[in-house]
Amino acid sequence: MYDKKEKRITLRLTPEQYDSVAAKAKTAQMPVGAYVRAAALRHKVVVVDGLKEISHELKGIGRNINQLVTLCNMGRITEVRLDDTWQALARIHHQLQALTEQEKR
Repeated sequence: MYDKKEKRITLRLTPEQYDSVAAKAKTAQMPVGAYVRAAALRHKVVVVDGLKEISHELKGIGRNINQLVTLCNMGRITEVRLDDTWQALARIHHQLQALTEQEKR
């Protein structure tokens, strides 16, 4: 699970420095504290442009599939054609591969 964080480090920054750190944390979609911890512990913080859009689309597909499963369990539908869904998932897979290759460079 999560380790309890019992120790505290106080860090003083100028407003400009704080804004810079906060902007980097926002870009990484992390809270400022988590970003500073990751950077201080020499973890590599990677920001992948375009991942948010792909994640949003993938969540939408998941919601639709869950709704179809519910309708199947209720007996309201008996057959589902998922050709378009498979194509969308294949496209997302290719986008993720391309983003992964970009990050390896």
